[in-house]
Amino acid sequence: MEQKLELRKSRDFGQLINDTFLFVRENLKPLLKVYFSICGFLLVAMTVVAVMQQNRLAGILTEESLRRDPFQFYGWEMVLSWVLVFIFYVLLCITTFSYMGLYKDKGNEAPTPQEVWEQVRYYFWRVSGAQLVLGLLVGIGMMFCVLPGLYLWPVVTLMLAIMVIENGSLTYSFDRGFRLISGHWWATFGAMFILSVVSYAVMMLFVMPFGIATGAGLLLGNLKLSLPMLIAATVVQYLSQILLVIVLITAGLAYFSLVEEKEGTSLSDRINSIGKGDDAADLPEEQY
Repeated sequence: MEQKLELRKSRDFGQLINDTFLFVRENLKPLLKVYFSICGFLLVAMTVVAVMQQNRLAGILTEESLRRDPFQFYGWEMVLSWVLVFIFYVLLCITTFSYMGLYKDKGNEAPTPQEVWEQVRYYFWRVSGAQLVLGLLVGIGMMFCVLPGLYLWPVVTLMLAIMVIENGSLTYSFDRGFRLISGHWWATFGAMFILSVVSYAVMMLFVMPFGIATGAGLLLGNLKLSLPMLIAATVVQYLSQILLVIVLITAGLAYFSLVEEKEGTSLSDRINSIGKGDDAADLPEEQY
């Protein structure tokens, strides 16, 4: 039997990237099953709202109407779309880190969608609140010369992993995230950044044909896409968001790597397991 990827081991920059693809390859089917079981309904809802919004705007937006009322671009569909996208990202984070935590606890076996869903239900509100606070923190950091936001990005993602895998509070995860990444920021950031670029490049390959078709229509004076084209473009756009899990998996692997390197959990588990097997089997036979 092929040995599966061990999560709890120290990794350098290159190993983080290689093991991300290895983990995805080994768990592709159960991962997709879990993601679509938990996030599938939300993907449908996001698609419906986006199609409604774009269809409405295509019917009312003209150069003259925009000059008259530039705020007509905004509506209830856009607000609802923002809310759904936020919930989707929260579910994506919890699902990914719950899957990885359960995978480790089950001895490198894929968890079931029901097992992951129980974790998602438990952590949803906590991670949602943390995501709002931490997202605002990163946003403020981006406003100050971008660099503070870039520095916080891998740390914040690690904090979310800690919150789910270790059942940590926001303050505990905040402190632990900074302590774990200390001295390893560049390797963590570099791996996450490169795989973010790869993920968005692949997403653009899927979305680009529809963007070209839309641009051609605008040049020809046709502001309104056909409904089938609009639905197809929106479905592809939101389905491609699943690729963001690649970066989350990298963050999860970075978490296990940093914990192993700084605390040696895997070695500790082996030491603690000594003598916890069948104790009677190790004892000499009694003599009568």
